[in-house]
Amino acid sequence: MITVFQLIFSPFRAWEKINLAQRRVFWIFLFFLIPLLLFSVGVEGLSLWSWGERRSEFDYFVKVTQDLAIRYGATQAVMLIISIFAWAKFLQWITHSFQVEGSYKQCFTLMVYGFSPVILLRLLDAVPRINTWACWAIGALLSASVLYQGVGIILRPDQTKGFGLYMVSVIIVVLSSGLSHFVALSILHGKLLH
Repeated sequence: MITVFQLIFSPFRAWEKINLAQRRVFWIFLFFLIPLLLFSVGVEGLSLWSWGERRSEFDYFVKVTQDLAIRYGATQAVMLIISIFAWAKFLQWITHSFQVEGSYKQCFTLMVYGFSPVILLRLLDAVPRINTWACWAIGALLSASVLYQGVGIILRPDQTKGFGLYMVSVIIVVLSSGLSHFVALSILHGKLLH
């Protein structure tokens, strides 16, 4: 989790450190992504179960059952994991169309650490009075900021291709994290999988 804060407040240094570490996909998944997801989604789920969910601007709170809080958190976590693995492969294909030889490991690294601010901001969503979409939006903006340095350091594209790859990466993170959040909220509100 410290790495996420470093990415937000000192992105160049953090990305350089990540790049020098040359971690494998399995290591990044098991020792960075899973703990971050479990902690942030777990805190959010515990908050939902303990305090409920705010459903209106007039402080109307709905009690959330433990089962529903677990389904919500699991949906969020599983969709984010699937998104990261799938979009890393998609980003690899995109890098090749830009004539950049990005490996799957590089693209996976970029996606995991690029998604990390969105995942971390799930902690802010644990506060019932804060709008859930505001938490997601702040996380998405921080992810866009983090990816700006990350694309150049991890993928090392030519300067002319770097901005295009950055835009693709931001679109991937914003749209897929937004979709994951929307589906999880649909489950929480009883619109999917009653």
